[in-house]
Amino acid sequence: MAIFNGQSGPGTVVGVNVKLQGQLKDSQDIIVHGQVDGEVASERNVTITESATVKGPISATIVTVGGTVRGSIEAREKLEVLPSGKVYGSIATKELTIRPGAVFNGRSSMAGKAMEKELKKEKEKEPVKALAKEVEESELGYEIES
Repeated sequence: MAIFNGQSGPGTVVGVNVKLQGQLKDSQDIIVHGQVDGEVASERNVTITESATVKGPISATIVTVGGTVRGSIEAREKLEVLPSGKVYGSIATKELTIRPGAVFNGRSSMAGKAMEKELKKEKEKEPVKALAKEVEESELGYEIES
């Protein structure tokens, strides 16, 4: 980790002329100016600049896309797609901003992975609830409104 004027700088910077294949993981910020073919993961922020291309999943707390991403994005707090940004793939985040001029083609979820798991569990319970309601109605001889 680099220290500049008492503040921490980006953990990893992929230069504009760099082509990286494989996993790129850092506990600090990641800034991509070049090309990454593979997973990009940070515990903090990931920035895909206008000159950058990422083919693979991205996960971070905050993700900003100014370049092109072909793959899923999980932004635990916020995802912003800038006017020059292009996202082709599924996204999951709590807060989503897509600026005018940006391109997004895929599925979006505002709940995040943890909430998706809870919703899936609830959906699995629905047939059981419906069956219980049917049994209760047949025993009582009338319909229950829900």
